[in-house]
Amino acid sequence: MAKTKAKTEAKKSTMSKSQIIISLLASFAFSFSFFIAGPLGFFFSESNRGFFEDNNIYAHMLIPVMVIAAAVFFVILSAILLLATGKTHTVMISIITWLLVCGYLQTLFFNGWTGGLIGDGNAGTQMPAFGIPNLLLWIALGVIIIGAPLLSKGKLSKIAGIAKMVTVYLLVLVLAMQGAGLLEVVLSAPEEKESSAFLSSENMFDISSNDNVIVFVVDRFDQSYYKELLAYDPDFFADFDGFTSYVDNISLYARTYPAVTSMLTGMENDFSGTREEYFEKAYGSSTFIKDMVAGGYDVNIYSSNWYVYSDANEMGEIQNAVDAGDTAKLDNPMGLLSAMISYSTYNYCPDVLKYAIGVSTRTFTGFASQDSEEAMYVIDDAKVYSDFTKQGLKSKADNNFTFLHLRGCHYPFNVDENCAYVGDGNSTSLQQSRGVFKFIKEYIAELKAKGVYEDATIIITGDHASALSDVEDVPSARITSLLVKEKGSFGTPLKISEAPVCQANFIPTIIKFSGVTPSVNYGKAYSEVDENEIITRKYLFEKDVKDDLDEIVEYEITGSARDFSNWKIKERHLIENIYK
Repeated sequence: MAKTKAKTEAKKSTMSKSQIIISLLASFAFSFSFFIAGPLGFFFSESNRGFFEDNNIYAHMLIPVMVIAAAVFFVILSAILLLATGKTHTVMISIITWLLVCGYLQTLFFNGWTGGLIGDGNAGTQMPAFGIPNLLLWIALGVIIIGAPLLSKGKLSKIAGIAKMVTVYLLVLVLAMQGAGLLEVVLSAPEEKESSAFLSSENMFDISSNDNVIVFVVDRFDQSYYKELLAYDPDFFADFDGFTSYVDNISLYARTYPAVTSMLTGMENDFSGTREEYFEKAYGSSTFIKDMVAGGYDVNIYSSNWYVYSDANEMGEIQNAVDAGDTAKLDNPMGLLSAMISYSTYNYCPDVLKYAIGVSTRTFTGFASQDSEEAMYVIDDAKVYSDFTKQGLKSKADNNFTFLHLRGCHYPFNVDENCAYVGDGNSTSLQQSRGVFKFIKEYIAELKAKGVYEDATIIITGDHASALSDVEDVPSARITSLLVKEKGSFGTPLKISEAPVCQANFIPTIIKFSGVTPSVNYGKAYSEVDENEIITRKYLFEKDVKDDLDEIVEYEITGSARDFSNWKIKERHLIENIYK
């Protein structure tokens, strides 16, 4: 009797120790996976490291936040598992194992179709045909991993015992594989860059009492959005007196990188090197900004750092460039942690759920800043408009060149018709376009009120048109909207031009009407291109092929770009990941 009781007590003690070990293992594996391995692997990967550093997020700030969060979650989950008993404990351990195993398999075999974190997240991509089979695989593994340990009748109880042992093995295996993968990524990660100069929000509403060149880059201002505005109100652009609308304009690229840098420099990207190498070469070789400065213009550029520049010092003599120094600060650690967890969930979840999460590059911006008196310019149309209404335009004597990059027509739509932020997905393309143009119209009205409109050169355009898809060839004509008011043009209704123009005419137009002396022949301004000219224009479409391999599809357009039959593929160039 005493022996039997002793055996029973020993068995209870053994079971208790086993429960503790398994509970701690499952808690640690889950905490490590979601709070450390996934986010840190994402952070240290070569293709993303520069993105985070350009947004002032560095490992020494990020790691402590994630470790503390993982430790807190580990303690809470361990306590819950240790308090659970019997089948409840078994089910909870099995669910954790199922999520970790399926999440690991998802990242290993099924995530290639997402195309990485482009500006829209996975908008513009199509879920592959195996999306439903992928979900069925998750369900099947769930039935096996969760159901097998619950078998308790007859011989099936032996299967349950084996299943429980396999569960522990799977936890250890996934933990080891994720640990090894993270170690490999960390060891191969590029070294952190030193802090550099950034483009601040300083001088944004400065104008000259003499000559002004003002460029509004409305991101993804596709001709379809222009037509949408006219369909909403045929007189939408009626007060754009002196402007010409060019309805056959082609941008060189299909994405913000390298489109904006190309606009500011006139330099193409051959994609042979990294983003930083292209930025350094383009800004270093171009004479455009140098000529504007030499011609007596204060140059102020407001655009995104990661997509448009890496070190603002490379851009030339930019008035709103600020030396960042060596100190970056994490302003919102919990917000960044939340973004990282969103990424882990996005990365680990089955294909059919990814659209609901909506992770994009924008998810990871705005959490850190340089320790500087001047804030870095971040593309935020609602904030720009709010600041404009508070400050208004401020006159100065020196000639002024302002290049202002707005989110414009770019998804996710989060600005309403009053240019107020309403949250991602809570607006429409029409509302957002109306909101952006509310700001532009009020800006123009103030130029008129201050008596400087007539002598101002104003360009409103997109950096690129809508690609429609990032994984398929161009399906139809891609026309970028373009509205131009030349210096001296005033008091005439909006004109329509069918001249075959393109991004190559952007810099020549500014040079011509700024009055500066060019150091080189920049070519024809928009208005110097005749409507009847037959010109061959180029369009370089960046297409996702698979992980770390993209394709540049080079189109030649001879004649009207609105006629898609004039679009011919000249060459296809396989390159590494475009954002390397």
